[in-house]
Amino acid sequence: MNMDRLGITCSFESMSAADAIGAARKFEAMGYGTIWFGELVVGRDPFVMASLLLANTDRIKVGLCVGNVWKREAAAMINAARTLAGLYDDRFVLAIGVSHPQFVDRYGLHYEKPYQFMREYVSKMKAAPFLGPPLKHEPTVLIAAQRPLMMALARQTDGVFVTFAPPALTAHARAVVGPDKLVCAIQACVLQTDPAKARAIGREYTSFYSRLPNYRDRLLMMGFEQADFANGGSDKLVDSIVAWGTRDQLRERLAAQFAAGASHVDVLALSASRATGEPEVDESTARALVGE
Repeated sequence: MNMDRLGITCSFESMSAADAIGAARKFEAMGYGTIWFGELVVGRDPFVMASLLLANTDRIKVGLCVGNVWKREAAAMINAARTLAGLYDDRFVLAIGVSHPQFVDRYGLHYEKPYQFMREYVSKMKAAPFLGPPLKHEPTVLIAAQRPLMMALARQTDGVFVTFAPPALTAHARAVVGPDKLVCAIQACVLQTDPAKARAIGREYTSFYSRLPNYRDRLLMMGFEQADFANGGSDKLVDSIVAWGTRDQLRERLAAQFAAGASHVDVLALSASRATGEPEVDESTARALVGE
């Protein structure tokens, strides 16, 4: 499945139906190939939200990243994806992941042996029967992964989705999954040329994710040091994760992701309001990356 080369992340969790539809149509009109959104452990049902978006757009694909494997049985996960793929002409993309213990255990779910659980989960998904109308194609399924072992498991699906990813991590993912699988990578972007302002926005993003062990440990494996995580992240860490500067400089980072082996880059368009928790995408950044 060709998901096109550029996607964009948008949070719909607090949006009304009308606002969510409007946002999806806006990004479709801009020319993005896929609109991505995530799942909260106790938030809205993402498959219902995806159906709303798909029913009210014409071309753009809708990607869920990440579908939480602890929340639903493997057959329920894949058959929801199959239903959407069948109803909406293969426009739904599913990335699944193990999330993080602190987001799972606190709500009464049980986080244990994530690699083993995911390996068995993928096998169960493949074996799950589906009694709906025959599909032209199985839905595209990716595994969200940071570490080599989980990345290697992604070879049993259509590919890997890499979050919080400098191009070096994208290159590693490509090396692990091989030339024939999809590698999707999130690239955070800030359309701001003032270093202090740009890094302040970027640091709001890195300070949250770098506290999570999966991301933090992976960066340590790549050569970052504990000191790089102090005060939300060193300039080195922020600059490696967040592209900032002019439109051309942002596009250079996207080009670096593709050169590293990405099949598809998911733009996270950060702004001051986005960094402090508002759901809106920074529209000027979004437009700059697809405009002439």
